Amino acid sequence: MSLAIITTSCNEDDDEMNEPINDVIMGCTDPTASNYNPNATEDDESCVYEISGCTNEDAVNYNSEATVDDDSCIILGCTDENAINYNPDATDDNGSCEYSNASILNGNWNIISLDYNTEIDLSFLESILGINPGSQAISGEATNAGTWSFEYPEYLYTNNLSFSTEPVTILTFEAPPFPIEAATDGNWTLINNDNVLVTTDSNTGIESYYEIISITNTNAVISGTVPFAQEIMGFAIDLDIEMEMILEKQ
Repeated sequence: MSLAIITTSCNEDDDEMNEPINDVIMGCTDPTASNYNPNATEDDESCVYEISGCTNEDAVNYNSEATVDDDSCIILGCTDENAINYNPDATDDNGSCEYSNASILNGNWNIISLDYNTEIDLSFLESILGINPGSQAISGEATNAGTWSFEYPEYLYTNNLSFSTEPVTILTFEAPPFPIEAATDGNWTLINNDNVLVTTDSNTGIESYYEIISITNTNAVISGTVPFAQEIMGFAIDLDIEMEMILEKQ
């Protein structure tokens, strides 16, 4: 009878290779999170969740909890590029637009009425009347008295005045109305905080000054002194006529 002894040896390295693999990958395991990691095997509470909304603090619907701007911001302000307080970031106009008098003047205007006042030296009538009537004040009102056009920002203007004076009593007789016709063009500008209009006639170089009493996008009241070279009864007369004009934009 024979006895056999069988011995085995255990290799430590072989045992490690046969152990099951159990690698842990930490990360966000919530698919609804913006930083979801599909390879993560264990959640590490790092999930970040996006909140859509308005992130602009100047907006009326600003959401302090929003992390992603969704273009829903509502910013009130002036949306007219022609206004002096135009807000390029405004999304909704709130009626706050303010305009310079220069931009408002731009366009064509009708002189719907005017009050005029001047004084004429009538000494030229002495050869006709036999006596010197001296100076004569002339005043009155006229309607549909012409047009005025302004170009901005070119600062060019054209002006056409056309009206007849009211009858004038000279000594003991009444002189008939006489026409006032004048057409000028040239450059214009505004001074004194945009409250005074200055026109420069391109032909004569004469400057005329007008106070802007009131002005809106549709109407304006302007007063000033207008120089004229007028022919009356065959005589050349120089006049400075004080006028207050009411303008209406066409």
